[in-house]
Amino acid sequence: MKKFVFLLLIILCFSGCNKVEKESKNISKVTYEVKKDYYVSVVPLVNHDDYYDNFIEISNESNFKNILQEKETIKEDIISFEDESVVNINSIIEQNNEIKDDKKSEEIDSITKLQDSNYENNNDSLDDSIENSIERDNDSLDDSIENSIESDNDSLDDSIENKIESDKTLELEQNQDIKVNTYYNEEEKNIRKEKVKVVDVSYYQGIINWEKFVRESDCYGVILRLGYYKTLDKMFEKNISELKRLGIAYGIYLFSYSTTLNGSKIESDFTNEMIDKYNLEPTLGIYYDIEQWSTKNDSSNNISKSMYDEMVQLYINSVSSHVLYKYKVKVYSGRWYAMNRLGDIAKSHVDWVAEYNSTCKYDGAYSMWQYTSKGSVPGINGNVDLSYLY
Repeated sequence: MKKFVFLLLIILCFSGCNKVEKESKNISKVTYEVKKDYYVSVVPLVNHDDYYDNFIEISNESNFKNILQEKETIKEDIISFEDESVVNINSIIEQNNEIKDDKKSEEIDSITKLQDSNYENNNDSLDDSIENSIERDNDSLDDSIENSIESDNDSLDDSIENKIESDKTLELEQNQDIKVNTYYNEEEKNIRKEKVKVVDVSYYQGIINWEKFVRESDCYGVILRLGYYKTLDKMFEKNISELKRLGIAYGIYLFSYSTTLNGSKIESDFTNEMIDKYNLEPTLGIYYDIEQWSTKNDSSNNISKSMYDEMVQLYINSVSSHVLYKYKVKVYSGRWYAMNRLGDIAKSHVDWVAEYNSTCKYDGAYSMWQYTSKGSVPGINGNVDLSYLY
């Protein structure tokens, strides 16, 4: 019987030790995980070897009960320690979170202060930069204005000096031109204030030696035929080119074949177009050539005085406004034709009169008299029309 009881105690002892060992292993596992996750103090491992030795030596029931009570106490201590550990861990987590929040708040405040400081510094730098830029711009502007004023004054002085020299040169050239290009009588007396010679030419004069004309002619200027109706004179381009090249004063005239207002409009439009095309500066005038003419289908004899008045007025108004009234626009006609075929309005515009005689007996006002159709001029082959310009 004693042997049976002793065997039973040994079995119970081993059974209890295994349980304690298993629980201790669980405790070791839990404490290891806590250490790993939260970095807190490790729960100490319980060494059960001493208890195991005691169980071997224990042989009575009272000691066994004491061991069981002690085991329960150890379990309660372990559970209590675990609860405290969990509480400590939560507290540590909260503290860590608070620390993190404090650090974040400090970082945010630091960043904000730094940004504010940078903003103020940037504003100060920007203000300084703007002020410096404004000062530099003002200085540059002042320098530019001063330089511009000095440059303008220098340019103005140079311009005035050049203008004075140019006027003197022009005056000398004009005095020389008066001697070369004005009409002289036999005593070489300058009669330019009374009248000078002007020649009018067209396709019928052929090729003209204009350089010889300048060197040897006593004519002051030339009246070129622009054309007739809306047809350009065949020699106009060559002649106007030479007159411009040599600086010869010139005017132009258009022979009219119009019998209606529409015809006069066509002729005025053609005149304006040629003025623009060849950049003409007819300082001796623009003339609307009104003469007697006849064709297979029509004749100037069919034009009434009132129609002449309207035609002449339309042409002169159109061309005058086109050249901005810079050059005079007048009528060329023969003395008899002007006095007998033109109306009062058309006659009032006559300024160039043809009468091949020793005197001009036209009863109206005029400034140029075509006195011959058989004149002779150096550089021009054959007879030419010559006029006196008053």
